[in-house]
Order: sequence, then C-alpha cells, then structure tokens
Amino acid sequence: MVLMDVVLDTLTDVLKIIPFLFVIYLFLEFLEHEAGHKMEHFLEKHRRMNPIFGTLLGIIPSCGFAGAASSLFATGVISAGTLIAVYLSSSDEMLSIMLSMQAPFSVIWPILAVKVVIAVIAGMIIDAFSKKRDIDVEEFCEREHDDHSHGIFYSAMMHTLQVTIWLLLITLVFNLLVAWIGEDNLRMFVAAYPNQSVLVSTLVGMIPSCASSILLTKMYLEGVIGFAAVCAGLLVNAGTGMMVLWRVNPNLKENFKILFLTWVSGLAGGLVIELVMNLI
Repeated sequence: MVLMDVVLDTLTDVLKIIPFLFVIYLFLEFLEHEAGHKMEHFLEKHRRMNPIFGTLLGIIPSCGFAGAASSLFATGVISAGTLIAVYLSSSDEMLSIMLSMQAPFSVIWPILAVKVVIAVIAGMIIDAFSKKRDIDVEEFCEREHDDHSHGIFYSAMMHTLQVTIWLLLITLVFNLLVAWIGEDNLRMFVAAYPNQSVLVSTLVGMIPSCASSILLTKMYLEGVIGFAAVCAGLLVNAGTGMMVLWRVNPNLKENFKILFLTWVSGLAGGLVIELVMNLI
C-alpha cells in the first residue's frame, strides 16, 4: 500500500511539470530554427532584469517553472542568478497546503514576501559576480541528439519525453527514500535541534521532493518550527527543478555551484530573519 502511494505521488509530481517542459522546449526549438539571432540579441539585451522576472514567475504555486528554468539555464537563455531566483521563490506545495489547512492570509503573505525579496537580492548579487554565459541552443540540441527532420513539435515532444522519464525514475527514488525514513523521523530530526532549526530546515528543504515542503509547512503551522526556519527551508526547496538541472546541464561543477549558492542564500536569509526577530 505504501509503495502504491509513493508511485501515485511520484506520477502526480511529475505530471504537473510536463506542460511547462513542453512549452519551454517548443520555445527553444523555435529560437534555434525560426527566430534566428534577432531573438537571441533581444534576450541578451534584457538579461539585467531577468532575476526579477524569474522571481515573479517562480512565486506562482507550481514546481513547473523551476524545471523549465533549469532547461533555459542549460541553453544559456537565462543566467545563474535568474535560475537561483526562480529556485528561491518557488513555493512548491507550500501554498496549497496552507490553503487546504485554512491558514489565514496574514500567515501566508509574510513567507511569500520573504521569498520574493531574498530571491531578487540573491539573484542580482549572484549575477553581478557570475561569468556571463552565451546563448547556445544549438549546442544543447546536439547534446540531446535532436532530430529536426520531423519539425519543432516532434523535437520538443522528444525532449519532454526524455526529461520526463528521467524525472519519474529520480523522483521515485527520492520519494521511496522519504517514505523509508518516515515523516515522523524527519519531523523528530527537525524538532531535535531547536537552536539550529534554520540550518536543519535547509537540509530537509534540499530534499528534491514535494514531501519536504509539505513537512516544513505543516510543522510551521503546528508551531514546531518558527518563521525563520520555515522560510529558510522553503527558500531552498525547488522541487523537481534541481533534478531537471542535473539532467539537462552536463557541467557538473556548475550544477554543484548552483546547488551550493541556493543553499547558502536560503540559509543566510533564514539567519538574517532569525537575527532581526531576536532584536525586535
């Protein structure tokens, strides 16, 4: 019964991201074969404000934008700062859980506001110190062994299928791992370190599964962890976004850097919030 629940949860998690992936891959195919360099020049020209746009898209309650942003980063369409801004602002299952538990808006909006502010600041700072990446959709298609003979819709569909199979397998593994550890054990792990709750929450939040955001949200609403801890944990929780990144970007050093900077940004944000709350 537990295995069936895990499989169903995995299918639900992955199915939600498929439409986003298809639209993004269709856009990338169009960018390579139809739009030419004019579109690339336009995207290059407006990159400075991308972390803000990425944050606003990421805050929409869906893990699909994080996965789509990973593919855009792999092709150089968006910067590292923009990708991390999307990761930090993504709320995954947080909003749906809060609404289902009838949490008042006064509880919801401060978390969303923190995610937006920290995502924009972190994205801007990271972009200021990151090396500029060129847009290269053609190289991405070559890595994916793209067959353009059937048109852009077919190519986009095949890209989506390849990533979906990868996501199903990896998400299943992580969901089985969470089920094996048990929600109660994760809950005790977080609650066992009240003085280090911000740090521990980020470790739980980094688990690429909807289960981690659900657990952190419930623990906050139940009063087990505080505001700083839940913000830190939800900031680093990018859902399936991180898994898509490891599938589409072959530069492992770059992926580890994105992973580390996301964690550091979430941890720093949580610690600052905790400091401010202690001073008030």
